[in-house]
Amino acid sequence: MSERQPSHPIVRLLQKDKKRVVGLMSGTSLDGIDAALVDIEGFGPAARIALVDFRTTPYTPEQREHIHALFSGNAAELCQGNFLLGGWFADAARAIAGSGALHLVGSHGQTVWHHPPSAVAARGGVASTLQLGEPAVIAARTGVVTVGDFRVADVAHGGEGAPLLPFADWLLFRAPGRVRALQNIGGIANVALVSDDRDATLAFDNGPGNVMIDALMPAASDGAETVDRDGAFSARGRVQDDLLAALMKDDYLAQPPPKSTGRERYGKPAALAWAAQHADRAPLDLLATAVAFTAHAIADSYRRFLVPRGAIDEVLVSGGGAHNATLMAELARLLSPIPVRAFAAHGIDADAKEAVAFALFAVQTIHADVASLPSVTGAERASILGKICLP
Repeated sequence: MSERQPSHPIVRLLQKDKKRVVGLMSGTSLDGIDAALVDIEGFGPAARIALVDFRTTPYTPEQREHIHALFSGNAAELCQGNFLLGGWFADAARAIAGSGALHLVGSHGQTVWHHPPSAVAARGGVASTLQLGEPAVIAARTGVVTVGDFRVADVAHGGEGAPLLPFADWLLFRAPGRVRALQNIGGIANVALVSDDRDATLAFDNGPGNVMIDALMPAASDGAETVDRDGAFSARGRVQDDLLAALMKDDYLAQPPPKSTGRERYGKPAALAWAAQHADRAPLDLLATAVAFTAHAIADSYRRFLVPRGAIDEVLVSGGGAHNATLMAELARLLSPIPVRAFAAHGIDADAKEAVAFALFAVQTIHADVASLPSVTGAERASILGKICLP
């Protein structure tokens, strides 16, 4: 009689009541790789999550420039960059897992191009999205099952492929009897309006987040800084009301959800081109105007698409923008009397929220359970997200 063969890796995962998972995220701002080490019991609405550790591995200036180059790279550069980024993600996963047990990795990857159905309607082409950071490389180097490429299934079913976090926002952070706006301000700003009713969840990209702000920082700081740390630099500038009014005429802001956007519209090239057009204005004033644009675009989206649906009890802000005091103060002023504060719930701080979500999505994929909300993305149906790579 032949020796009994070890069970399939997926079978072994399904047999574990509690899974230790690393969630990986690299956002539009290119600050670095966020890694969350999470213990997850169950899946779907019954899932219970405990954040064990969280850390960000900052990109070096050379790594950041390499990724920027991929946004306009040729086939060879994209191919090699995909594997290079996969190695960086694997290193981040191994570093946070240490020598302890690790059962699963969920990696968002690095978005280099996002052209969803709403962009097709405006500019033509084929609905598509591309994230780099090969999950097969992560699986090979960590030795555990890895799930990646979460956005493509939703786009394949006619959805925007973004924002994806609202499923996790509803599952983890809804509050009984309350309506919460979970506002993320990363490279791009996005919001999820969550209540007791999952099918009533509304979410979309508000518009610009930190990408435009970061692009203007070298000029505003004489090359000393790449981010508006604590809003200290933008607080020294004066908002140019005429320029802000012109920015607010951007047609994306008036477009109703479902909708999503990215660096293709609000990225570094667009920000630098805008600054060059207004080189007669002080760099600090342009920075202050960009910060105001982010706040006003968010508040405008609330007035257009969220407030008409009913009262909002609170706005909880996550992402890098939550650390920008100038941005937060302006957003609070514009949204008053709705309370606006930094996100903190279930022991998960604002910076960790996205990485935790992709750890959860990996568990959803392993259990063949959906992790998208058609009410948010406009897809024909809910999808099982992600591609599974075995070590």
